[in-house]
Amino acid sequence: MLHQNTTINIYEDLDSRNFSVTHGDGVKLIKHLKDKSIKLVYGSPPYPNAKRNYRTWKIENYIKEISPFIKFLIPKLTDDGFIVINVKSNRVQGTKTTSSERSLVIEELMIHMKKVLKLYCVDIEIWAKTNPVPTGVRVATIDAYEYNLWFSKSSKWVINIDQIRRPYKESSIKSYENVIYKPRQNKLQYVTKEKKIFPNPLGALPINVISGAVSGKVVNHQAVQPNYLPERYIRACTQEGDIVLDPWTGSGTTGVVALNNNRKFIGFEISEEFCQMSIHNISNRNPV
Repeated sequence: MLHQNTTINIYEDLDSRNFSVTHGDGVKLIKHLKDKSIKLVYGSPPYPNAKRNYRTWKIENYIKEISPFIKFLIPKLTDDGFIVINVKSNRVQGTKTTSSERSLVIEELMIHMKKVLKLYCVDIEIWAKTNPVPTGVRVATIDAYEYNLWFSKSSKWVINIDQIRRPYKESSIKSYENVIYKPRQNKLQYVTKEKKIFPNPLGALPINVISGAVSGKVVNHQAVQPNYLPERYIRACTQEGDIVLDPWTGSGTTGVVALNNNRKFIGFEISEEFCQMSIHNISNRNPV
């Protein structure tokens, strides 16, 4: 059902089909959410100064644009809930007398979320793109990473670390089989006594760098995410049956992944075209 923001029981579809997508301004729609009902907010908002066919948030207004979303969402999170924002900082337009400088507004956003909005930083993770798009910029290197700002509502959090373990390298397996690790002579406390390491059958501990390709899906939306990004946080931060919210639903990637992992999904989308697209993709579990 395509809800309009004049109506709204956001939760009415969750029992029957496990998802609800609402067309409208996300900041206004947030007030229709039940307090302490959302376990994870995962979304990718408009990037600062990014010229998109749906919206542009200027660098100088970026904190002002995004802060109400986060502020109003905090009471809607469960006490053990999380917010993860995928975003990157674009460059300031160069002039005849200045080069195109990297904006630090995302770093400002990190501090704003901690100092002003009183969230707790689980981690700042890096998405390293293996097929970055050449930008043509000649005053710096190719832009090949984005941030995932991972914050907790509570100062004491629990994540499902086993759900996001990674395969061991073959060289690591061989080392574990043949090596006894000993304390370092320089007194660093990585190993305090002799021990042998046995690989976890579920895989190695995850690291905070996610390496992978940009989505190759050809649709009208200009910033389609690969499924593996939201899946990491859905698996780490939620259990089956929990509600995941994306306030910038776009083509519906977060919703598809949430349902594929037996979670429930709520989405907000300001563009009616993309709202319809996301409903279609989520309904059909289309890979997006």
